[in-house]
Amino acid sequence: MRILLTALLATCLVCAQERPISVILDTDIGDDIDDALALSFALQSPELKLLAVTTVLQDREGRASLAWKILSLFGRTDIPVGAGAEQPLIAPVRTGKVRQVEALGPLDHIPPGQIRGGIQLIVDTCLNAPGKVTILAIGPATNIALALRAEPRIKEKIERIILMNGFFFKPGLEYNTRIDPEASAIVYGSGVPVTAVGLDVTMQCKLTAADMQRIERSQLPSAQFLYKLIRIWNGGNDEKLPVLHDPLAVGVTFRPGLIGVAAGSVEVETRGEPNLTYGMTVLRRDANGKIHVAEEVSSREFIDLFLNRVLEAPRK
Repeated sequence: MRILLTALLATCLVCAQERPISVILDTDIGDDIDDALALSFALQSPELKLLAVTTVLQDREGRASLAWKILSLFGRTDIPVGAGAEQPLIAPVRTGKVRQVEALGPLDHIPPGQIRGGIQLIVDTCLNAPGKVTILAIGPATNIALALRAEPRIKEKIERIILMNGFFFKPGLEYNTRIDPEASAIVYGSGVPVTAVGLDVTMQCKLTAADMQRIERSQLPSAQFLYKLIRIWNGGNDEKLPVLHDPLAVGVTFRPGLIGVAAGSVEVETRGEPNLTYGMTVLRRDANGKIHVAEEVSSREFIDLFLNRVLEAPRK
């Protein structure tokens, strides 16, 4: 009987490890190029089950259409798209064009009836999921903060929040935190387990010219569209190479061994001077802390994983 129970337990553990991780991806796609690369990487990773994509900040329809276009290229328009908050909670209002929308043709825009409210989509997806959900927030944390405030019950349905957020081991500001410091503070202080991948490690994940040639030479429509977005983002400057900030957060979701982490709590400066200290992140180390902050990364291993996945034919 003991042998039978041991075998049964081992089988259950294998099944648990093979079960895809249910994920909501929250993104400010259309600004930096890494969001589009991250969405493509998530779609090409069988370890993940993408339940919903939500967008944040201005030009809600444009950002949602970019996400929709990429979902279409990978044959995944069954995944709902939600447009979330247009502006940060308190920080200065966001204006200006989302440049990568220029890549969309007349037929690429998401049908109006397909756009959901982003914050409600996060809430509903968490509450209706049969198990716990991982939230992957690769833009400013505005939507996640608003969802946590709107429906506190979702805390019990969130396995972990994985953020591309912060700059922890030397002074500096990171974009997602700086754009909405108050939202980041809410998420870090929510009590939900958090893994933060900050600029300290993501800056080590820069594509090379040879990596770019692999993307350029691909005949896949999905890779060709990503290359088109890259050229819009870098203005045709071959020396401006993508850094895989957001794709690293995706990779860490299913392969945590890509990074080494420090545990503790995180404080976000919400009263400092804009562009100086407002939005700075401070890690308070504590071995028992619920927040894990990346402090090292196996960069080449990750880049190769990313390229191999994104440059494969779309998964069925």
